[in-house]
Amino acid sequence: MAFLMRSIAKWHQNYVAHELSKFGLKFDDILNEADPDVDLAVQRLTPEELSNRNKRLMRAMDISAKHCELTPEAQLAVKPMEGYLNIDRARAERLEKLMYK
Repeated sequence: MAFLMRSIAKWHQNYVAHELSKFGLKFDDILNEADPDVDLAVQRLTPEELSNRNKRLMRAMDISAKHCELTPEAQLAVKPMEGYLNIDRARAERLEKLMYK
C-alpha cells in the first residue's frame, strides 16, 4: 500500500511540476499568501528574490491570458520544485511566539 501511495505521490508531483513549468512558475509562487506563515516568508525575501517572484507571476498571468505556454527551451530552464521560501522557519517562529504569549 505504501508503495502505491509513493508512486501516486511521485506521479502527482511530476504532473504539477510539468504544469508549473508551462507558465515558468515555481511551487512556492502558487502558495496562498493569506496563510500567515507564507506571508511572513514572502516578507522576508530579499528585494531581488521578491522582484523575481513578481516577474514570474506577471509572466504567468500574461501567458495564461494569451492562452499559450513557454517555449520548450524556457520550460527546461525552470526548476518548479526548487523552493525559495523559508516557510518552516516562519511557522516555527510564529508557533514559538504563540507559546510564550
